[in-house]
Amino acid sequence: MSMLLSKKTYYAVKTLNQLSLKMNINPLKAPEHEASIMEHWKYTDKVYISCVCITYNQENYIKDAIDGMLAQITDYRFEIVIHDDKSTDSTREILLGYKQRYPNLIKLVLQDENQYQKGKKITPLAAAEANGEYIALCEGDDYWIDINKIQKQVKCLEENKDINICFTSAKSIYRNKINLVSHHSSSKRIYSTEQVIEGGGDFMPTMSIMLRSKIMANLPEWYYTAPVGDYFLQIYLSMPYGAIYLPYHTSVYRINSIGSWSNQRKHLCIKKIKAEGELYISTLQQLKDMGVTNSLINNAISKQYMYLTILAIKNNFSKDAKDLIDISWLYSKRISKKQIFLYYAKILYPMINIVMKLRHYYTQ
Repeated sequence: MSMLLSKKTYYAVKTLNQLSLKMNINPLKAPEHEASIMEHWKYTDKVYISCVCITYNQENYIKDAIDGMLAQITDYRFEIVIHDDKSTDSTREILLGYKQRYPNLIKLVLQDENQYQKGKKITPLAAAEANGEYIALCEGDDYWIDINKIQKQVKCLEENKDINICFTSAKSIYRNKINLVSHHSSSKRIYSTEQVIEGGGDFMPTMSIMLRSKIMANLPEWYYTAPVGDYFLQIYLSMPYGAIYLPYHTSVYRINSIGSWSNQRKHLCIKKIKAEGELYISTLQQLKDMGVTNSLINNAISKQYMYLTILAIKNNFSKDAKDLIDISWLYSKRISKKQIFLYYAKILYPMINIVMKLRHYYTQ
C-alpha cells in the first residue's frame, strides 16, 4: 500500500512539475507606449543596457523576442539593438513596425547584403552598434519570460566589477515538450573558466547572457576564425575570474526553429562537419597562450568530436562518424559513458541512425 502511495506521489509531483514548467513559458507582452517603459528608469544619464538581438528570416518568432525586451522593468535606461541580416521574409517589415511604435528605444541595423554568407560573425557586428555599458543577448527565435531579467543581471554585475559575464537557467521548447536548460544550481554561483570550458557550448544559454560591452570591443583575433556558436565567446568572457550564474528561469530557447542554428546543423555535409572539427582543434589550442592546461584542452577537443560524431550519424554519415569518434578517443579516452558507447559500438552506427529517425518521426 505504501509503495502504491509513493508511486502516486511520484507521478503527482512529476505532473505538477510539468505543469509548472508549462505555466511559465508564455511570451511577455510589451507595453503599448514608450513612456510606460521609461517611467521605471531611475538612472537616465546614459544607456546602461543594450538588448542586442540578431535575426534572419524569423517572421514567426521575432515579435516574442522584441516584446520580451520591451517588457523589461528596470531602474536602468536601456535600448534595443536589432541586427537583421538581409531577411527575405517579412521579418524586416515587422522590425520597421516596431521601430515606428518605439522610436526612442529601438535601433535597427539593416544589412543590404547577408553578412553571415560572407563569413562574418554576426554578434560582434550587432554589438558594435550598442551604446550600453552592458549587453544582454537574445537571438530572434528565442525570448525572455522574466520582466526583471536585465534588472537582476545588471545589479549582479554592478556588485561584481571584476566579472564580465552573467547568465541564468532557461527553458527549452521542442514540439511542445518543455525542459529546463543549464539549471546548474538552485543558488547563485560563480563558475570558473575551466568549468565553462568543460561545460561546452550548452553551458550558458545564449539568450540568458549579459556581458560587459567593453570586452566585445576587444575580442582576440582567434575568436573571428572560431567555429560558429557562442562557446568561445563564453570562454573568453569568463576569463579570468569566472562567470556568475543566477538560478532564475529567465528565457526560452526554441530548438530547431525555422532559421535557427540548431535547425541549420541538420543539413551540414560531412565536409563542413570535419572542417568544424579542425577549427575546434586550432581554436582550443590557442587557449594555451591564455594559461589553459593541455589536459583541459584535450578533454574539450575530445568532447566536441564526440558531439560531431553524433551529428554525423544523424546526418547519415555513419562511415565518417567512425573516424570522428577515433579522433575524440585519441585526444582523451573515456570522458563519458556516451563516448565509450560510441567508440565500441561503431558497427551499430547505421542502426543508431535508423533509431534516431524513428524517434524523430514518432515525436512529431
